[in-house]
Amino acid sequence: MDGSSGLPPPRVAYDRTPIHRGSVFAVERVTFRDDAGRVIVRDIVRHPGAVTVIPVRDDGSLVMIRNWRVAVGTWLDEFCAGKLEPSEDPALAAARELEEETGFTAARIRPVGVFFTSPGFADERMYVFEATGLTPVPQRLEVGEQIEVVTRSVEDLQGMITRGELVDGKTLGAFTLWKHGASGTGATP
Repeated sequence: MDGSSGLPPPRVAYDRTPIHRGSVFAVERVTFRDDAGRVIVRDIVRHPGAVTVIPVRDDGSLVMIRNWRVAVGTWLDEFCAGKLEPSEDPALAAARELEEETGFTAARIRPVGVFFTSPGFADERMYVFEATGLTPVPQRLEVGEQIEVVTRSVEDLQGMITRGELVDGKTLGAFTLWKHGASGTGATP
């Protein structure tokens, strides 16, 4: 035990082998030993991180997108989001994604919180921001993006969650942080 938390000390990898490097993420095979000395091998997705933006209109409604997601073969309702570029400030990425995907700029971008998207196999951190003081501008979709901009009340969004209609994990996590008043100043994972 490490004495402070009651947990065993962190495991240290003794081998890291690159398996794949793509345009969005890489995969690394990590080998380490467990507490009993057994060799454990895990494939880990290495991701530069991403942002999710909760755009709030002056009337309190939320700007969302309906986005075609190839991986799951369907349209999903979600908050706009995007991958961080190397060394990019997450707040600047949030402003960029807001404009590209929704066609709005924001007078204010406020950090809400950070979470790991799927720490069982990936190191991706999702930085959540609230955008207010919205001004419409032309949308700047990337090649291949199919996005419809929609506006929903907070109550409508809560109803979608209750009925199981909102199934995008980053949107569920971001909305939960935002709805419960996360300040963005807590510990960063």
